[in-house]
Amino acid sequence: MADAEKVLVVDDESLMHELYGEALGDRFALSFASDGEDALRQLAQGLNPAAIVMDVSMPGLDGYETCRRLRQQLPDAPPVLFVSGNDRLEDRMRGYDAGGSDYLCKPFEADELEAKIRLQIQADGQRRALNAERDEAVMAVLSSADMAGELGVVLDFQRGLNNCADAEALATQLFEAVARYGFEACVRVHSRGRMLSRSSSGPCSALEHSILNVLESQKEGPRIRPFQSNTSFNFGTVVLFVRQLAMARSADMDDESRQRHGRAIDNIALLLEAAVSRLQAIEGEGALHDLGATRRLIDMASQTLHEVVRRNEAMAGDVREAFAHLQSELELNFVHLGLTTRQEDLLSDLVKAHAERVLGVLEQSRETERSLQRVIADLRAQG
Repeated sequence: MADAEKVLVVDDESLMHELYGEALGDRFALSFASDGEDALRQLAQGLNPAAIVMDVSMPGLDGYETCRRLRQQLPDAPPVLFVSGNDRLEDRMRGYDAGGSDYLCKPFEADELEAKIRLQIQADGQRRALNAERDEAVMAVLSSADMAGELGVVLDFQRGLNNCADAEALATQLFEAVARYGFEACVRVHSRGRMLSRSSSGPCSALEHSILNVLESQKEGPRIRPFQSNTSFNFGTVVLFVRQLAMARSADMDDESRQRHGRAIDNIALLLEAAVSRLQAIEGEGALHDLGATRRLIDMASQTLHEVVRRNEAMAGDVREAFAHLQSELELNFVHLGLTTRQEDLLSDLVKAHAERVLGVLEQSRETERSLQRVIADLRAQG
């Protein structure tokens, strides 16, 4: 019995508890509630059965009202099988409207009740698996949209660099891009024989100056390094220190934050590469007349756009495959789930609704691609 599914029996008659125990005690791990309020209380306190067998006629809260409150209290509640002495259609419809999964009339056969319970447990497990696959597909699409937006910051920064004629303007542009990733920073820029040190909030403090001095002195080794809970970028003519951007992610950081910080580091490195190219143009013939620098920016923008398109196409294929799998699995399992035609239609409509939502997100991602293409066109026109 250690591995037997847990079943909660809700009935106000102690004799029925004994009958259920004799019929199902060696097949399931049974728990008992004396009425609807007792059942809701046990569930609120952590009881987690795989299914609930609910008597319809009980004093106080009847079975229908108990089921309704259960659905409000636990939206992902286990299936409820109603047991009643009435076999009228209106009684069955009341059970359906209350959120029940099946309806059994007294007197019942133990084998029939066991079969119905196991069928509902199996159907509930399949439903949860389908929901998990659906949620995973939706999250994958939303994550793809986030990545496209983050790469869009890089392209916007590259386009804005064309209007940067000096180190001050470049630092301002850099701070704006870093802020869009949700971080603050301080920077040191060497241009035309002069050194500029600034922070996101204005002039650097004495402590920030000392930090930049240390970072600038690190000539050997990697250009990107962890600095306690921060990250430093030393690209020669541009040294950037980003606060609270964890390169060495701690074990207690959640997966979403880990991924976001990792992408931010990669994208900020792209910002600095573009900034260094822009400084080279400023050092040479000037921002507006340096066609070589403009071509380099265009090439970098084209490569970034290519990466966005590649990721979105791959994600679109994964999402379509995921929903096709969901629809196929759903249709194959309809015959085993024991659902009414109306329930099958509702479940199919639910999958279609989520598919439409995902496709809507993908369309927004396509709009991002079109915006990035306009950016490339602007860069080429200015080059």
